[in-house]
Amino acid sequence: MFDIGNGHAREGCTPGTREKILKDIEEWADGVSSVQTLGYWICGMAGTGKSTIAKSVCDTMKSRKMLAASFFCSRQFPECRDHSKIIPTVVYQMAQFSPSFGRELVTILEGNPDIVSKPPNEQLKLLLIEPWIKVVSTEGVHPFSPVIIIDALDECENIESVLSALIPGIQNQRMPGLKFLLTSRPENHIYRHLNAPRPLLAESQVEKMYLHNVEESLVQADIAIYLSYKLQDLNIAQADMNKLIKSSGKLFIYAATLVKYIYDPDFPDLASSKVQEMTSMGSSPDKNQTQDLDELYSTILKKAIPERLTPSRRKDYLGIIHTIITAGRPLTCSIISELLGMQQNIVEATISRMQSVLYVSDHLIYTFHASFADYIVTGDRSGGMYCDEIEQHTLLSHATLSHINNLRFNICDLPSSFLADKDVPGIEGRLKNISDTLDYACTFWGYHIARSNRNKTLMKGLENFLENKSVFWIEAMNLMQKLSVCQENIDYVLQNLKNDSGYELRTKIIDVKYVIELCLLSGSVVEATPHIYLSILPFSSEWLMNKIKLQNVMKVEYRVMRREAIYTWKTTSAIKSINLSCDGKTLLSGDDDGNIKLWDLFSGKEVDISIEGHYVKVNSVAFSADGTRIASGSDDSTIRMWDTATGGQIGDPLQGHDDCLNSVAFSADGTRIVSGSDDKTIRLWDTATGAQIGDPLQGHDDYVSSVAFSADDKRIVSGSGDKTIRLWDTATGGQIGDPLQGHDHSVNSVAFSADGTRIVSGSVDKTIRLWDTATGTQIGDPLQGHDYAVNSVEFSADGTRIVSGSSDSTIRLWDTATGAQIGNPLQGHDGWVNSVAFSADGTRIVSGSDDSTIRLWDTAKGDQIGDHLQGHDDWVNSVAFSTDGTRIASGSGDKTLRLWDTATGGQIGDPLQDHDNWVNSVAFSADGTRIVSGSSDKTIRLWDTATGGQIGDPFQGHDDWVNSVAFSTDGTRIVSGSYDKTIRVWDTGTGGQIRDPFQGHSHSVNSVAFSADGTRIVSGSLDHTIRLWDTATGAQIGDPLQGHDDWVNSVAFSADGTRIVSGSDDKTIRLWDTATGAQIGDPLQGHDNWVNSVAFSSDGTRIVSGSEDRTIRLWHAATDVQTQQSHVHFPHTNWTLSEDGWIHFPGQFQGVFWIPQQYRVLLWRSQNTCLISKSGYNKISFGECVYGENWTKCVAT
Repeated sequence: MFDIGNGHAREGCTPGTREKILKDIEEWADGVSSVQTLGYWICGMAGTGKSTIAKSVCDTMKSRKMLAASFFCSRQFPECRDHSKIIPTVVYQMAQFSPSFGRELVTILEGNPDIVSKPPNEQLKLLLIEPWIKVVSTEGVHPFSPVIIIDALDECENIESVLSALIPGIQNQRMPGLKFLLTSRPENHIYRHLNAPRPLLAESQVEKMYLHNVEESLVQADIAIYLSYKLQDLNIAQADMNKLIKSSGKLFIYAATLVKYIYDPDFPDLASSKVQEMTSMGSSPDKNQTQDLDELYSTILKKAIPERLTPSRRKDYLGIIHTIITAGRPLTCSIISELLGMQQNIVEATISRMQSVLYVSDHLIYTFHASFADYIVTGDRSGGMYCDEIEQHTLLSHATLSHINNLRFNICDLPSSFLADKDVPGIEGRLKNISDTLDYACTFWGYHIARSNRNKTLMKGLENFLENKSVFWIEAMNLMQKLSVCQENIDYVLQNLKNDSGYELRTKIIDVKYVIELCLLSGSVVEATPHIYLSILPFSSEWLMNKIKLQNVMKVEYRVMRREAIYTWKTTSAIKSINLSCDGKTLLSGDDDGNIKLWDLFSGKEVDISIEGHYVKVNSVAFSADGTRIASGSDDSTIRMWDTATGGQIGDPLQGHDDCLNSVAFSADGTRIVSGSDDKTIRLWDTATGAQIGDPLQGHDDYVSSVAFSADDKRIVSGSGDKTIRLWDTATGGQIGDPLQGHDHSVNSVAFSADGTRIVSGSVDKTIRLWDTATGTQIGDPLQGHDYAVNSVEFSADGTRIVSGSSDSTIRLWDTATGAQIGNPLQGHDGWVNSVAFSADGTRIVSGSDDSTIRLWDTAKGDQIGDHLQGHDDWVNSVAFSTDGTRIASGSGDKTLRLWDTATGGQIGDPLQDHDNWVNSVAFSADGTRIVSGSSDKTIRLWDTATGGQIGDPFQGHDDWVNSVAFSTDGTRIVSGSYDKTIRVWDTGTGGQIRDPFQGHSHSVNSVAFSADGTRIVSGSLDHTIRLWDTATGAQIGDPLQGHDDWVNSVAFSADGTRIVSGSDDKTIRLWDTATGAQIGDPLQGHDNWVNSVAFSSDGTRIVSGSEDRTIRLWHAATDVQTQQSHVHFPHTNWTLSEDGWIHFPGQFQGVFWIPQQYRVLLWRSQNTCLISKSGYNKISFGECVYGENWTKCVAT
């Protein structure tokens, strides 16, 4: 941002200096130069005047109304070193510059309110390219080119992610008429982007100017003008002035620092002696420019910190400077004094003696130039003034953790959980309870720990923080609207934690991270900070709740039999391959229909970029290490490269394989791609030219299923249908050693460990094997547990775990040291798991499946509790009570019927098996001795409940699937409904059909039932209606019952015949009055998918429902009067859950508590009396829970 946070005005060039350079840039901007590029890069060593030139150009362009936007990066300011701020800041200024652009931008922002949290490539496309193109298309290109200036790229963290999007946009002229002026030091990571091989138009190169290569005499002349202008009041002798000019060499920063040192407005009388001091230093021709600058800085420091000081006082003074240099942002003197535990006047005195290199603005302390920080942190340059960054960050880590101990529960004294923070009276004054020093400590403790030595004492302090203050820290950060910074701090620590830090510490960090994630995913919920305690923490680890003495909150009872995915992306095609970007923010997928898609892991949304070129199955996708490119391999036998920022294809397809591509991977340095194909070969490709490198690597006798580079790029591993794994030398293309043999079937997946010493392989033989790369021998026994082929394997970054995905629809974790499976399988996919990947920190797994979903899993949550329920292996289509209420029968897509004990939830006996297709409907006879079932095999069957055997032959007559069956009360008749749109009645004794079919529904009849007296039949249909029929005549009674918004799947009478219950694809259950046809009360909501079956208990007080979400729920079937009475006496037992997850109590308009999304699917609702699921359930109770003005009682004092 232009002059952001810089009270000391950024100065432009002194009049008369840099005239040739400024003229060249101005002519380039005007389009009258021989240079016709849209990009101009000013490159120069530290101190050569890049930022000063940029400021002058800003002033000129602004005066000529050509300055569209500017951003001055600075490592001193968090917001100015944050790459994610560049594009939003630029487009904000452009909207002020061009009202037309502003209008287009507003339209885009309305449709993409979360775009600021997206990666730079998406920001560039949506915020800059698209609105600018619309402006140009309606108004044409501007008569003059608006200029955007971005200064000091090298001072911005992760600038590569911006350059990877911006430079191709400039080079491919995707922003016609816009010109970009960029400045930076000549650093490789920046130069690489500006010279990346891309298809370029002749005029689309970025022009480069190297300031350090400008002829020294020209620079010296400009420095002479500058020094004469700045020191004109001192009457310096020309001979002395010449010495000062000469000592400055080509570095303007040297000259600028000289001026600040010599001309101190507080001590003007010392100017002459300082001139003599500086001229006596001289400048040896043997010295380089850095040495001259170092000597100047050394002189200044020695004046500020005299050697006569005691060692302890000298250490204190240096500590002040070192803190300024290593701080996460500019600090005030009071913050420095509190962090270092010294008197503020000492800090102020030290700063006042350093005004040649430091300045104070708005009480914040800044360095004039980044070269001073470079000098201080380089030991062989600064000598005794040296700042050991690791040691200083360790000191500041201890200091910040110490100050965090000042946090307390409800630090801003929030009065009610019903008030959003912004609506709390006097909130601005309350926020002052968080001091500036505490604010800094909360914001930057992770930043410092990540850069520290992380010794045992510090790790003990970290553990103490996690146990006792982490929740209060999350509270404070949420109040300051810095919740996302919590995630940054935790990630800093996780990514830099030593391997020997211990499992327990790592687990605690991950548990705290989980709370932060729940807060971030809760959206507006934590806009009222009390809900961190009331709605988020009850779902956290028990140790964390106990440590802060959490009480009087909702109790969560877990009976979870499997780990649920944190997030699920639903796509339109089977997912064949996934890959995570190195920064862990973006997910890449390839699917059966030839689609390649990018997904934002933070927001869960698909990135709005079109990647098109393959039109058949994409079997493999991979990111380059820097995340700027994608490689894909397809059934079309080609490999393609794509630009991550734009989605555009880079160059022509890489062609050479004769058959389907199964696997592609980038080398670590991004210069090569390796591919494996059904043609039995492995090939290497040059990413710059697209040419094949050398001959194909041959040796496999069957298709090559998987390939990967080692981390040092010296070796390739391949797995094949010939059951072998092979190692290859990337330099020679020769095979290394003999094939690795041991698998009994095709090898589907191979991967190197990060250190290259091991290979993991997964095979159709259901096993995973570890191999020693040096000897080629198998390490230990095969890892066994999967029931079908292992399709994908990968090591965690630290090499301690392996993740595997299989055709058995599960994902499993393995311990590489013991070979043991870690925890229970991750279940949830309904198809083969084709691809799995770890996040960089090892806390998350991503999986892609044939069920067209991608799922995100937490590796540390959801371990199994209790025994595994042996249940249905497919959808539960139908459930029914026995008359005495002690048993439930269920029918499933797995072709079986099962009996359950309602008291225990356990299965009774073995499954009943004979149907050749799905069991769609089941029903008990009144005496409980028989069960009737209807199936997609078009038959109806009778079963003996005592023996489990089938009674007689199947009943046949329907022309299509039998969707529903029911007994008459006396057990003499069965009614059935079918996809053939008819209802039929059968004699249970003879198996013959009674009367003609009942007709009237316009679509499939999904459900039928008798009334208790047998005089009526009710039916539900795909036509969304429920109908009543006279059993004797077959005529319809009254009008259809209407209210459901989707298919009606199940209907049933109450025992007294006064009510009907129905379940629908609209996920609701409804009650109906049989006399009037009116709906009774509101729909019963709780299922997360279609409701397939419903039934009343014999006494009419309960309803049971079975759903596509694989749960069975029991509900209270109370009348309106009963419900009202219970609300009065038991307000906490008759809660409802809104669609957005809020718990509402009777008579309470506002939501009281909130339930995170992943806990709602298996949530036992208040109307439920039981929930049966193979996956278990989550049950909540409220007891003496507090909320509203009593919320503060949730933490014991």
